[in-house]
Amino acid sequence: MNVVPADGPELFAPGKLRVLLVDVRAVLRDGLRASLGSEAGIDVVGAARSVPEALRIAVQTDPHLVVSDLQVGVQSVADLLIGLGKANGNARVLVLTSQAGEEQMRLAMLAGARAYLLKDDGYAELLEALRVVGAGRRFFSDSVESRLLEQYAERVAARFAVAAAPITAREREVLALIGAGGTNKAIAKALHLSVKTVEKHRSNLMKKLGLHNAAAVTVYAIRQGLVARTDGAAGR
Repeated sequence: MNVVPADGPELFAPGKLRVLLVDVRAVLRDGLRASLGSEAGIDVVGAARSVPEALRIAVQTDPHLVVSDLQVGVQSVADLLIGLGKANGNARVLVLTSQAGEEQMRLAMLAGARAYLLKDDGYAELLEALRVVGAGRRFFSDSVESRLLEQYAERVAARFAVAAAPITAREREVLALIGAGGTNKAIAKALHLSVKTVEKHRSNLMKKLGLHNAAAVTVYAIRQGLVARTDGAAGR
């Protein structure tokens, strides 16, 4: 568990910490409401199944903390944060989701979420997150930290794999152009090669890098940071 130092005032002293739950699944809302409602120092002021419903409840109850899924129906936690900023600027949002991707977490935190937990995390960790965020700090669960570190390690390992891969300078040029969205014909023209030669380089890259189709070559080049992703897509 990672707790970031306080960057805001404490919310729940004195009195109870008012919590609003937001999730499309009634079983989760009802279960958490019953469990948290029995905790000393916590008052569950409402449970909503949509962002509009959550905002209506927030106006009426002035919650300290809002526990929300990353996606609530057709709207996201970013929509919730924007609405809360207008309706209740003091409420802080904790994301409780099944999505553990680095990009999802980054976007949620940029939008203003104060904590990120997974639905597989233990109940005790959620309680800790509520108290930590209520005290003005940020919180990341152990499982989130672990997955983020794994994803980071995979990226680093992949970058080293590219650097160490036994590919030629010409193959590197082809790989970069594939990642930029170049077709075989465009790559051939750019490198003054025949289309057949480019196809051979592409085939060699797939074998050397352990990739099984042309799309995988494109994704691989982009993920290694060899090129910035554009709107184009690699073609044949």
